[in-house]
Amino acid sequence: MKRCATSTQSSSKKRIRCRVQKPWRKSVQHLENEQGCQELKICIDDLPDHEPQSFQGRLEVDECPRLLEMVQEPPGVVDYEFTLKREAQRILIDGQFKGQLILTCDRCLGNLEFQSDENFCIRLQPEQDLARVEDETLLTLKELEWDVYDQPTLNLAELIEEQVLVSMPAKNICDVECRGLCPGCGVNLNLQNCLCTKETDDHPFAVLKGNGSQIDNFQK
Repeated sequence: MKRCATSTQSSSKKRIRCRVQKPWRKSVQHLENEQGCQELKICIDDLPDHEPQSFQGRLEVDECPRLLEMVQEPPGVVDYEFTLKREAQRILIDGQFKGQLILTCDRCLGNLEFQSDENFCIRLQPEQDLARVEDETLLTLKELEWDVYDQPTLNLAELIEEQVLVSMPAKNICDVECRGLCPGCGVNLNLQNCLCTKETDDHPFAVLKGNGSQIDNFQK
């Protein structure tokens, strides 16, 4: 069986060490790929069977493209720790991540702090295992919990990034009483009063003023 090469890496790539608490591997390297996305690559065949492995480290948000699109400056970091266990070709991951991110309020476009502190559970199985049940009309709840992988390596950084994205609120509101932006003048109504003024005679649409009542009188 062809095994993944984990020791030979391009010298042009940035290397960030991540501590691993088990003797089977002294370190796992974060890499920065060509798209700038941080990677934490694990070769599945290198994992010992039925022996949990412990990991901890930090994701730089500015190296996670999907997450970076959602946050403001400074991008921040996400600390994580998890255990990973291989059972034959199935992968079980249980862990936690913490971080503070600056998001944009959907009402006023101001900044708001989002404290991410979540536990996560990931279950992965080979794609060919799923193919065996494609003809089934019903799947059990247990089967629906499993995602699939189709590569000999796992990028755990991408998996953690997805968990952070899922934990973020569907709508970002800085405060339940946020008044948002004035649709007329565009000012942040949380910070100042509306700058809109009453129509004046020199307004380009002033000629239309009162036309409604004139039409009503004509119809009568």
